[in-house]
Amino acid sequence: MTKYNLIKIVTMWDKINELSRQSLSQMQIALQLGISRDTVRRYQRMSAAEVNDRLHKEFQRRRRKLDAYEEFIKNQLQSTQFLSAPQIHDRLKEHFPDLPYVCERTVYSMVQRVRDTEDLPKIAEPVRQMAKVPDCEYGEKAQVDFGEKWLKSGKGQQVKVYFFAMALQRSRYKFIYLQNIPFTAKTVVYAHHLAFKYFGGMPRMVIYDQDKKILVSENYGDYVMTDEFARFVAAAHFEPVFCMPADPASKGLIENVVKYVKGNFLAGRTYVNISVLNEEALGWLERTGNAKVNSSTRLVPAEEFKEERKHLLPYTLNWDEPEVDAKEYNVRKDNTLLYHSNYYSLPLGTYTGPGSKVLVVRNVDLNELEIYDQKDFSLITRHDISPLKGKYISKEGHASSKSRDILESERILREFFGEWDENTLLSQFLDSLRTDRPRYYSKNVTAMASILTDYDKDSAHTLLEMYSEMKVYNANTMKEIARDLADRMLAQPKVTPIANLSSGLSSQDIMPEKRSMSEYADIIDGRGE
Repeated sequence: MTKYNLIKIVTMWDKINELSRQSLSQMQIALQLGISRDTVRRYQRMSAAEVNDRLHKEFQRRRRKLDAYEEFIKNQLQSTQFLSAPQIHDRLKEHFPDLPYVCERTVYSMVQRVRDTEDLPKIAEPVRQMAKVPDCEYGEKAQVDFGEKWLKSGKGQQVKVYFFAMALQRSRYKFIYLQNIPFTAKTVVYAHHLAFKYFGGMPRMVIYDQDKKILVSENYGDYVMTDEFARFVAAAHFEPVFCMPADPASKGLIENVVKYVKGNFLAGRTYVNISVLNEEALGWLERTGNAKVNSSTRLVPAEEFKEERKHLLPYTLNWDEPEVDAKEYNVRKDNTLLYHSNYYSLPLGTYTGPGSKVLVVRNVDLNELEIYDQKDFSLITRHDISPLKGKYISKEGHASSKSRDILESERILREFFGEWDENTLLSQFLDSLRTDRPRYYSKNVTAMASILTDYDKDSAHTLLEMYSEMKVYNANTMKEIARDLADRMLAQPKVTPIANLSSGLSSQDIMPEKRSMSEYADIIDGRGE
């Protein structure tokens, strides 16, 4: 009986007694109130003490159930309107260890009553249809998949969490492990280690998607696994089985587990930190994930697991938790990041102002950097890690047209001189040019590439030495010096060497008579950019 019905009883008893004091007959009272004469007679026979006693007993009975938790249920539904009655039941168990036993029907009725009273209709979520997985022998198979979901922190910030899920195919016994950064080959292996420890053994086969964290190449059936995962498989001695692409029926069980974790455990949950979230996950598995009747088998996974555990292969490996090389890096104004003395390009727009950051994960197996958006952890780009220092590592499509022109000019000069080390004369001069003329670096380096490559390498190197010694950072001055030297050397065409350095002539011997070094210095000091 609801609170509304109790109030209705009291109100009706008061009205009937008031009309009775006006000397109306039972029939007249029944006609006026729109009820039967038997109902009038029943209320007239009830004393005030009987009504109070009935109300007291009803409220006492209700207090022994879920009245004390009504406010908690209302808050849960208001913050996350799509929560189901089973999810509310799990939250009650989680937050109230002394919760008295109540059947699921009682919880459902209470949830519906709160929804009706507070006008909180349930928001339906789309249902994904999956194919039923055939039964297998105990201890034969498990399935693995990954998921991700946004959570809110206590401060209202959005946090994306990633999780690994493994389920034994026969008993449906599950394990989940969560991270706040994307999984890598190392952390995938560690998640397997934790799963096998949780099960107390391992199945003979584990079924996977063709995921890059596990599989490098399909190789027409001769699968090439990542080095880290291949080493783990060889040490543990289980058989990995990879599904064909776009074949959800072959691992529908784990697809449903991922959906269950998202829709039940993670739905509406507040993120504290990743350690707390993993502790909460183990509690959820014990209370709900492995303790509730499975909708397909109609059996309790925890009960079935008692038998399946006997058939699992022994697992005795010790595997240390990997140190994940994932760090935040500042994004520079030129849409690059500095990693181990090299500059790696990022797509235009990655820099959004001071404080722009990205998350960089080093994938040791593939020798590459995985660069993620710091806010939503979406993959921005990948770069092969350079063993050199002081280099700019770019990727097609990242730079602007102006940046591409600069990079092309630098590439032309480096290939022409055959100098790639940062300690060479060319690199040192380009650094000085960039420092002295940052706004005009692009124009100067483009013109410089055109000027010097018109000569043979020895002559061009002589010119470069002169530019460096005289600190010439203006392309017009560079061009005039080169032209004067060329004219002086018997009007030789530009494609001919300015001087044969092997003849023993020094740079002082070939200086033109037209102008002295001081005259060139005057030109440099007096000429604008």
